Amino acid sequence: MYHFIINPKSSSGRGIQYWWTVKSELDKQQIRYTAVFTKHTGHATELTRTICSENNGIKNIVILGGDGTFNEVINGIDNFNEVLFGYIPSGSSNDLARSLKIPKDPIKALSNILKPTKFKYLDYGLITFFDENMQPRKFACSSGIGYDANVCFEVQSSPLKKRLNRFGAGKFVYIAIAIKQLITVKPSNVTVIVDGGKKDTYDKVLLVSSMIHKYEGGGLLMAPHANPSDGKLSVCLVHGLSPLMAFLLLPTIFTGKHVNYKAVEAFHCSEIEIITDKDTSVHTDGEVPSVCSHIKVSCIREQIRMIL
Repeated sequence: MYHFIINPKSSSGRGIQYWWTVKSELDKQQIRYTAVFTKHTGHATELTRTICSENNGIKNIVILGGDGTFNEVINGIDNFNEVLFGYIPSGSSNDLARSLKIPKDPIKALSNILKPTKFKYLDYGLITFFDENMQPRKFACSSGIGYDANVCFEVQSSPLKKRLNRFGAGKFVYIAIAIKQLITVKPSNVTVIVDGGKKDTYDKVLLVSSMIHKYEGGGLLMAPHANPSDGKLSVCLVHGLSPLMAFLLLPTIFTGKHVNYKAVEAFHCSEIEIITDKDTSVHTDGEVPSVCSHIKVSCIREQIRMIL
């Protein structure tokens, strides 16, 4: 039995179109399945908890949506040993699928799920929030505090994203808003504590990204050396840049060359605590659950069992 969780509004309606294609193939092959549709933010988490509580043994959960839908699903799971994941990407960013080389074509992705030849155990990240009454939040692909989270926050409410998604060009809104945010962003002074020991303070920090996979923001190669199964976060910390220098650095993120610049600290760790001098946006897989000033990001090793 396959349990499909579908975000019909992913990528401005692409999700429901993909689902009808997938449903037709499932019915043609007489595959047993259940299907539920998300109706609001956080609904995929609720649906996942219901599936896990009402079914015994291993649950085959197939997510049809984007990175945000996948994020909501893993936040609804307490015991990853009882879940096997399939993924049919239908979002505007699809950074997780890009990292794992999951096909964009829904029938090809479905075929891999129905006749699996390869499984992989993936890490996930966990953010603990210190200065507000908020539960820890898991992330599958990427997290960040500062500039990249500000971009995600504005993208979420942008009507331009919805219009561009209709033409399969939603990722370009990230680029436009990223350029705009470089002009308006106000960097923070940041203290970081790495693996509970080394403590450093940085001035004029643009962002601190803690990555499980290589990509975020619709294909930005934020962490070119990330390995999603090594039990480590791949951290990118950018500091001390003028707006002009930040603008000149931005294009290098598409190729991962930004890590070669002096203003960029790139390193691996199991855990990083981040303290900013003012409240700052935080994102998990492109969604912004909090604006705060003190978080801890940890890597939880090889918990997500994924069909590739």
